[in-house]
Amino acid sequence: MPDRRPVAFADVFGWFRPGRRRLAVVLCPAFGLEGLTARRGFGELADALARAGLPTLSFDWPGTGDALGDDRDPDRLDRWRAGLGAAIEEAKRLAGADRVALVGLRLGATLAVAASRDDVVEMILLAPVVSGRTYVREQKSLARLLRVRGDDDPPDADEIGGWSVGGFFTSDATGAALAEIDLRRAPPPAGPIAIFHRDADAAASALANDWRAAGATVDEAVFADVDAFLSDPTVTRTPAATWDAVVDRLAARAASFEKSAASFDDAAAASEPPEPAPARLDAGVFVEEAHLFGPDDRLFGVVARPATPRPDAPFVILLPGGRNPHVGWGRGGVELARALAAEGHRVLRMDQAGVGDSRSDPDGPAEVLYADAPIADVSAAMDRFAERPDERFVLIGPCSGAHLAWRAGLADRRVVAVATVNLQRFEWRAGDGLEAAMRGEFRSSSAYAGLIRRADTWKRLFGGEIRVGSIAIELLRRIAARVVAKLRRRFVVDPALRDLRGLAARGVRVLFVFGTDDGGRDEFAEHLGPEDRLGRLASTARLVLIERTDHNLSPRDARRRLEEIVIGFLNER
Repeated sequence: MPDRRPVAFADVFGWFRPGRRRLAVVLCPAFGLEGLTARRGFGELADALARAGLPTLSFDWPGTGDALGDDRDPDRLDRWRAGLGAAIEEAKRLAGADRVALVGLRLGATLAVAASRDDVVEMILLAPVVSGRTYVREQKSLARLLRVRGDDDPPDADEIGGWSVGGFFTSDATGAALAEIDLRRAPPPAGPIAIFHRDADAAASALANDWRAAGATVDEAVFADVDAFLSDPTVTRTPAATWDAVVDRLAARAASFEKSAASFDDAAAASEPPEPAPARLDAGVFVEEAHLFGPDDRLFGVVARPATPRPDAPFVILLPGGRNPHVGWGRGGVELARALAAEGHRVLRMDQAGVGDSRSDPDGPAEVLYADAPIADVSAAMDRFAERPDERFVLIGPCSGAHLAWRAGLADRRVVAVATVNLQRFEWRAGDGLEAAMRGEFRSSSAYAGLIRRADTWKRLFGGEIRVGSIAIELLRRIAARVVAKLRRRFVVDPALRDLRGLAARGVRVLFVFGTDDGGRDEFAEHLGPEDRLGRLASTARLVLIERTDHNLSPRDARRRLEEIVIGFLNER
């Protein structure tokens, strides 16, 4: 695999992959839920470019991903443009190059167009947002579709006004600035342009024609599998054919420069690029540093260390849910880590092998979710970041990350506390499929009972908006599972109860957090019985519910509530 080095500059985080060619490539990612979904696939594009010898820098826009700031910052558009300018300069410095190609995805492609400058000699736009006004309208519609709150409640926004898609917030001010963007009114970039767009995308084709009429060199191609690529982090598929076309185009462009003595300096090309400084971001109350660790440095994580550490506090490890990278759904992983660091806790947010920015284990399982192999990744993190021989650890994770936290806590005696968020499975049985574990889309049985009493439910039912068959099958499965579990508990100890008691015997504190409507509550009841009996089963365990949220804790107030719950849990003695 190509070498890669985490870097930090201008308050943003990035990855640099060195290469021998004199054309540096800067990858401009998508935003919000699209950016989260595409993160791993965009990293695979960076690897492919580096294998072709092209030095490549990928980065997080200011206020996104692992960068400092958040989505409520003012003047976001100006900050993003400044961030891209800083990324271009950093790529040139690290690569020892004087020419840059930009590859932008969705809104990242739109911002790339604004970075037209003499040293940008090639631009590849992947499914670009042509009209900011249309983009904002679509995002607002999607926000209404995905709303978690009741029909009579205001949209998921806060005092500054705006909307949220998958937990990613856009303020009204930022939306107004985006709505002013129209690439068809913008002058075309100076160098050659390639637009990869959806089949029959009239807006992108019209843009290409306008730019050709203005004298630009523009090629068009179909962006195959774009919808599958941007659909969801857990089921995303890398568009290999499009990535091959991008690599071939940029490799040919680099070769054309190298044939010209005026464009290629052999002495400079032979020189070693500078080593990147440690990837460290200083926010004052905490400092974050990116690390590669584990076998062959294939694992990745970001450690947040507080300026004023809490004495004797255990080291916290945040594990990802599903195939969401360590950034977290709605950037919840970053938010939780920084909230804990501000309270004096040392925190690692990490990706297990095959997820996010961690590379796959070539000898590992094809499916890493709900597998035992990632337990070794958690142990490797504890080995790497233990600061004293008797270091203690707390494991926290949502969904499949909750399952991993539970299993790793059982396996390693250095773990003194485990917090699970919307746990879907205590145990994984041979023959289970991943789809069977992804039940977070279904609500708890008690939630469906409540919905039956609502008039709007019947309206949606007769309107065909509710999947009656799927819900009925799931509820029947839960009823059968509870009956079987109750009978089993009369004759044998449930494995989850046995494990819970084992943790309690070690003095390990356990926190279960569920959304009130989350389907994982039925999994809990199936194995451990009524929730109000938990304290009698294990004195070190407790359960807390979060109201009015979805499985991923998309609403901002739900994520703030989780922060309060976890901080209180960690501060208990």
